[in-house]
Amino acid sequence: MNRGLRWLPVTRINPLRIPPSLRDYLLDPGSLTTRLASFCKGDFNLRLKGQTWQRPLPEETNALQLRRGSYALVREIYLQCNDIPWVYGRSIIPARTCTSRERRLAFWGQRSLGNYLFSGRNTRRSEIEIAMIRPQDRLFHLAGRGMAADSHHLWGRRSIFYIRNKPLLVVEVFLDNLIRCMNT
Repeated sequence: MNRGLRWLPVTRINPLRIPPSLRDYLLDPGSLTTRLASFCKGDFNLRLKGQTWQRPLPEETNALQLRRGSYALVREIYLQCNDIPWVYGRSIIPARTCTSRERRLAFWGQRSLGNYLFSGRNTRRSEIEIAMIRPQDRLFHLAGRGMAADSHHLWGRRSIFYIRNKPLLVVEVFLDNLIRCMNT
């Protein structure tokens, strides 16, 4: 498996390389949860896959400028329409971020982290980065559910949110189910 993805800022990627059905979603600086909920014709929900303290992926460690080998709270979810996963979400919350008021993030459960991040006045967001995620990338396999067996690649975006200047990384991977839905 590949040890890291090549994430590029949106300003350095040719938008024509991105599938037209995903372009607006990948480039949208707003809440993906809110946007997908309005697109879903049925029951939109968030399914928590897991939330544990673990070592982030190497590219996540680098993005957050964590010491190699350090642990962070990793939250994995699926955004689903009618119980069909559309987006795999992965949030990496360093220990230094889970302090004071943000301690509650360690017990966030089924609630939308996006709603929290976009409602806070004390929150700012870094530039969005985009990557084509291939089968040899660890993130491709973590996204897992909701991919066709013959998937050649997926698209993802990530950005760092700062809550009272404390960072957390949000990674969103767009799954085949969403792309099929958009193309019908």
